[in-house]
Amino acid sequence: MQGGASRGYDGVPEFHSEATAHRRMMAQAINRLNQGKLNGTLEVTLRPAQAATIVEDPRISAGSVLLWMPRTASASAAERAGMWVTGRGKGRATLNHAAAPATDQDFTLLILG
Repeated sequence: MQGGASRGYDGVPEFHSEATAHRRMMAQAINRLNQGKLNGTLEVTLRPAQAATIVEDPRISAGSVLLWMPRTASASAAERAGMWVTGRGKGRATLNHAAAPATDQDFTLLILG
């Protein structure tokens, strides 16, 4: 897998000894969600000269939807050449794409579900 780190946000513990602090954490998390700050993005670089890139992330499941946004001209060209997802499962999915020599086919993925 080629990829970068998740740009996640802190979660809220299910229990906190101080009720006021716990409510504040929940309110902050809800406000982030209302601002579109989902904890579901991942940076991925397609494997050069290969026809598939395996993406591994614990947030991926068999029912996940993966949406991508090209971040470079090479990534945009890869998208236009055709990309599709196979092999979705617990913690991984395969991005199928044209085998191009570019090393900067950089995408941001959004993982939903």
